[in-house]
Amino acid sequence: MFLSYTDMNIYYKIWADAIKQARARKMLNEGWKLMPLVSMSVLMGLNLLALFLLLHAFNRRLLLLFPVHIFETTGYNTSISVILTYFLPFVILNYLLVFTNNRYEVIAQNYRSKHSKLYRNYALISIAVIAIPVLLKVVFFS
Repeated sequence: MFLSYTDMNIYYKIWADAIKQARARKMLNEGWKLMPLVSMSVLMGLNLLALFLLLHAFNRRLLLLFPVHIFETTGYNTSISVILTYFLPFVILNYLLVFTNNRYEVIAQNYRSKHSKLYRNYALISIAVIAIPVLLKVVFFS
């Protein structure tokens, strides 16, 4: 088995915190679902980017982006590449694991929220994992 029960348990605990925080903002319509879905997907994409950068340091031939050649300008192609590589897969995965068939209600009920501590810590660690190496490179190696 690729992911253990404990791994998914932590994943759902973080989601329970994110769901509670989004619901606490008093959004009455279904729009509250978009904020945790987007933020968790971006954070997961940052973690994947950090992993790819680490692997790229050992193997320079490793691609960091899914190559896309739709437009003539590289800026648009790069933007689409970033979305396809680091954002869209996690939006789909998170939607299927959390929001399909209102599974978020079961998650919020079965996994007690830690008053957004897990979600906040996950966000801070995910940002630090990518920001600290970049800052060290800028300060010491540029």
